[in-house]
Amino acid sequence: MTDSDAERMLRKYNGFSNAIKQMLNQEYKFLGGDKIQDMFIKDLLKEFDAHLKDGWKLDAGQTVWWAAHKDEMPGRNKTIENTRMVPVILSVASQDDLRLRLDGYSAKEIRRFKVARILHEAFEQGGVLNQADVSQLIGVSAGTIGRDIKEYQMEHGVVLPYRGTIHDIGPTLTHKRIIIKQFVQNIPTPEIARRTSHSEEACDRYIKAFKKVQKLFKDGLPAENIASELEMSKALVREYVAIVEEMTKTVGEIG
Repeated sequence: MTDSDAERMLRKYNGFSNAIKQMLNQEYKFLGGDKIQDMFIKDLLKEFDAHLKDGWKLDAGQTVWWAAHKDEMPGRNKTIENTRMVPVILSVASQDDLRLRLDGYSAKEIRRFKVARILHEAFEQGGVLNQADVSQLIGVSAGTIGRDIKEYQMEHGVVLPYRGTIHDIGPTLTHKRIIIKQFVQNIPTPEIARRTSHSEEACDRYIKAFKKVQKLFKDGLPAENIASELEMSKALVREYVAIVEEMTKTVGEIG
């Protein structure tokens, strides 16, 4: 093999890069010169590698799904096209499901464990799913997924990491209830944060808001006035008031 043959062979190994370079030269001539194009191709390939999942590495029952990045906060009129996404590998079916069935768990109980597993798997890989995602993956309605999440959270005293709780969007007040309930039980904030997949700052924010509502409510201020005073939504204030009343009945006067 001559040196020129070897050089041509090396160029063949860059077939994908060369195809992009050719496309840029033919269709996007305005995109700089060779140096700029090479930098663009290098970054493009890096993104491609970061988002590519090897199908042969999937176990039986697993699938690849696109989730919103856990640090990608929602915004007004922000579309999914403008949302940073991350590919995650999820266990739609697992040996754990079979073990639960053999141990006598009902189909509903097994589904709740499956929902929790899928949400945790996505979060551990840097992504968060919404209820519609899980609905499509499991094949039940989003309403059923919402009920499964709520029942699982209340039963286990945890907050599952999905978009409503991690990004604090939608009617997801259950996680606030769980955080405040654990605060009232004198559980340290770092442990509350660990159990609920929240940052300590977020837990402290909910706790401070609860304390403010609690004080004004004890002073006799109606929920509507508290909402106006603290610039909170009426729904959130009513939720905090309900927690105050509930905790007062169960543990007495809250200090």
